[in-house]
Amino acid sequence: MKVATHSHGQRLLRMMKRSRRLAGSIVIAVAFAVAASLVRIGQPDAPPLVTTFSGSTRISGGSAGQLWSSGSVAEGGRSALADATAERPMAAKPRSVENSAMQKPSLDWPPPAASLTWPRWLPFLAAAYAGVQGIRRKLLGGAEAVALDPALPWSVRWELIKSRKELRAKGTSAPRSFRSMLKESADTLEEMPALLVTVAVLAGDALRRQKGYSGPNSLNPFRRLGEAQALLFTAGRLHLGMKGDIGQMRLLGGDFLFAEGQWTMAELGSLPAIRCTCQMIRDVSDGCSEGGAAATSEGKLGILGAKAALRAAYLRAGAYFAMVAGGAGWVSGAPVATVQALRRYGAALGCAMKLAQYHDDLLSQDMALWLARSAQEALAAIGPNDSGALSGMRRLAFRLERSCKASLKTLERSGNAVQGLSFGEFSELQRELEQAVLFNEGAKPGDDETMAAGPGFQRDSVAEKELEHLISSGLYGPFPEPAAPVSLKVEGGPKAAMDGSLKLIGRELLEVNRLLDGALLSEPALTDVVRKEVIELFSTSGKRLRPALVLLVARALGAPTEKLQRVASLAASIEVLHCASLVHDDILDASELRRGVPTSHMRLGERQATLVGDFLFATASCLVAELGSMSVVLLISKVVADFGRGELAQNAVRFEAVAYSLEDYLAKSFYKTASLLAAACQAAAVLSGVAPDSKEAGACYRFGAYIGLAFQVVDDVLDFTSTEEELGKPALADLKEGNLSAPVLFAAQTELGSHGGKALGSAHRRELVMCLERRLSEDGDLERVMALVAEADGVAQSKSLARNFADLAVAELAALPEGEARRGLCIFAEFVVARTY
Repeated sequence: MKVATHSHGQRLLRMMKRSRRLAGSIVIAVAFAVAASLVRIGQPDAPPLVTTFSGSTRISGGSAGQLWSSGSVAEGGRSALADATAERPMAAKPRSVENSAMQKPSLDWPPPAASLTWPRWLPFLAAAYAGVQGIRRKLLGGAEAVALDPALPWSVRWELIKSRKELRAKGTSAPRSFRSMLKESADTLEEMPALLVTVAVLAGDALRRQKGYSGPNSLNPFRRLGEAQALLFTAGRLHLGMKGDIGQMRLLGGDFLFAEGQWTMAELGSLPAIRCTCQMIRDVSDGCSEGGAAATSEGKLGILGAKAALRAAYLRAGAYFAMVAGGAGWVSGAPVATVQALRRYGAALGCAMKLAQYHDDLLSQDMALWLARSAQEALAAIGPNDSGALSGMRRLAFRLERSCKASLKTLERSGNAVQGLSFGEFSELQRELEQAVLFNEGAKPGDDETMAAGPGFQRDSVAEKELEHLISSGLYGPFPEPAAPVSLKVEGGPKAAMDGSLKLIGRELLEVNRLLDGALLSEPALTDVVRKEVIELFSTSGKRLRPALVLLVARALGAPTEKLQRVASLAASIEVLHCASLVHDDILDASELRRGVPTSHMRLGERQATLVGDFLFATASCLVAELGSMSVVLLISKVVADFGRGELAQNAVRFEAVAYSLEDYLAKSFYKTASLLAAACQAAAVLSGVAPDSKEAGACYRFGAYIGLAFQVVDDVLDFTSTEEELGKPALADLKEGNLSAPVLFAAQTELGSHGGKALGSAHRRELVMCLERRLSEDGDLERVMALVAEADGVAQSKSLARNFADLAVAELAALPEGEARRGLCIFAEFVVARTY
């Protein structure tokens, strides 16, 4: 009985749709008929239009002497006019009629009735139709936009419209330098991303109508989930298209959208969804690398074979749809069986969409047809649910099925007689696909789902004001009373003093080094390119100062041994995140050496190096998500978002010494360097058992921020004062690339601050600005800039600024318990200022 009712409802819906289309056709036909009836008006032999008002007759157009010969005149006016003309054939013509023949057409609006000929009506109708279609596309997407489906609940349709606007805003709010390129990529943030949001909202609405639902009442979280996946999908498309002169801009755009997507996922607060997303990005980055299943844009079944084409389609589209459908289940708190059914649906739908794009390949269309049917069958496992949202999910798959059937008929008529897949062959492929899709992921014991508040957890005016305060404190004070100096004058110099303080965390550092083994980090990679490059990047230990800082903070807060194990995992993830940022930074700065060896993009090329960096970003995010603390996930996600802002800020002001202030420079330094250390220190405090919003956690955040700012300023000083052998990279590399740092900005300022130095004369300052404006293009420009920086004592002023930040950092340690570990943090602050490498 239910089947009959459902079939009758479908027939009724189809009849209603046909009646609406018929009514629309009738309206258009009537409009054209009216337009056609006006063709003769305004032509040379057209009679005047005669109207009657209260018994009087008026001629409103036409030549003198032209008369209506039929019933075109209003009733009650014709006979009187005919009789009058018959009796007085030579009567004088009315003045208005006599002059009308000589008058030029009027351009007034609205025009007289005689001028409304069909050439004016037809463009109006065409423009109206085009306008409606344009608005429809802007709001809703492609021709099969589900948001137009009248069977869907209004709440679903409204969320889709809002998401459409927000997704497009991501492109328009991006910096002008890559806005147009970003909007053109991934179908201008429209077709596939919009469908990701559609699936998320439909799945969310279908789940919240089930019995026993305990998830969010609003559809907003599901829409945000879809938007996050849409941003990540677009970021991947940008990175995959890197080539030639636009490679760096695509890297910037992709990093920007990747950061926005990851932050949106963190705001949802669902750790299972976050874990799955990180694993998806890691697998996609690896699979799209050279030698991977989706390494090329070619994905036809007739060329790659069934297994390879299905794997490529999954990496290019199916993984995102599986994530967005399954993520709706996690956000709503659905059982594992429901989440797995949704992931089956999403994977089959996404793969079918990708394969259906190859209209000239019969085998691809055949596989897409099988997958579309499989997607519809997967929804049956969700249980009895007759909601409009679930029907919308089915219709998405059904439309794909219908499209593939039409394509197959066309190809068969053209003579492409190729045997498609049998049921057994598809079933085998489907089992392999499900092995990649299904896993028992869910909430784990000990997961912390609480959402913390504070500058490290937010991206709003509160966080901006905190950053302004941090920068202002270092530039202008008030400066704290100098603490008791920590002596670094031991045998072996500052490095030996630092090594001595690290003995407190020796065991934990060994665990960090084990976790940072390249072979272990590259285990999830299937391609040789990614595996070998990760091993190469972690073959040398580097300074490893960031992990040491994280462990010292935890030890200073008295973290027990079992919690120090989690802190060690956090410390490893921080180092992986830092390494990933260096890979992308080297591409943007065109750096050829890092630690004395060629950079990744010099070994692999820009596209492959970008994907290696994406793999490492995702690996770091996986390590953080496995810690099971939502507060820590928020902290690190904000760091990734800050990386994107720092890259954009740096790229936008190359060689700019006038409009680029010291405050701007320090804000950029915070986003690129200090944000990571601030978040790492606060995350270490949280994992040590300290409340995220406690006084100790806030002090750790500010300590890390001040240390990070001091570290970056000293780095920029060393770029001026050290040799290539000491730095492991070319000296003055930042200045040559146009990344102006503290020494140059101090020399370019018009007024002296509290950091000493000398003000350049107006002529010398003008000369400095001119050298930078022409991008050091003339012989002797670099040497002249160096001389002017030395004349203004730019390096000395920069060292003074770094010292201020280090003193501020040490002052924050008063909130931590006294002990050897706190003293080790003081030594760390002194080492940052005194280091020479």
